[in-house]
Amino acid sequence: MSVNPIGGSGSGTGQGSSTSVGGMTQNDFLQLLVAQMQNQDPTNPVSSDQFLQEMASFSEVVDLSQLQTLTQSLVNNEVATQGLQLLGKQVTAQTSSGTQITGTVTELSMIQGQPMLTVNGTQLSVSQVVSVQS
Repeated sequence: MSVNPIGGSGSGTGQGSSTSVGGMTQNDFLQLLVAQMQNQDPTNPVSSDQFLQEMASFSEVVDLSQLQTLTQSLVNNEVATQGLQLLGKQVTAQTSSGTQITGTVTELSMIQGQPMLTVNGTQLSVSQVVSVQS
């Protein structure tokens, strides 16, 4: 019997999720589960409940990973929206050197997925804004 390595190009059925958790896809997990069932000791078989519990646990990890990704995406969108609302507004912000800068937000740019405001030629993150004047 041949078992494909994790992450290898196996001949899976194409069913199941391709979501990866720690580099292991659900198809990889199912292949390991089948191999475990085929190679178990016939005098001391593992209960089917244990197999189902392992499968449910893996599914929970996949779901939590997807939830974490979606939550981070929502947070990034909220911060970008806050940045858009500051365009043209007079703000006071704390720079990374500890000084305060006051000026009008003239530009919003995305740098490495994070919205950055330009105030008086200085790029600042939305989290550095201390106050907003109308």
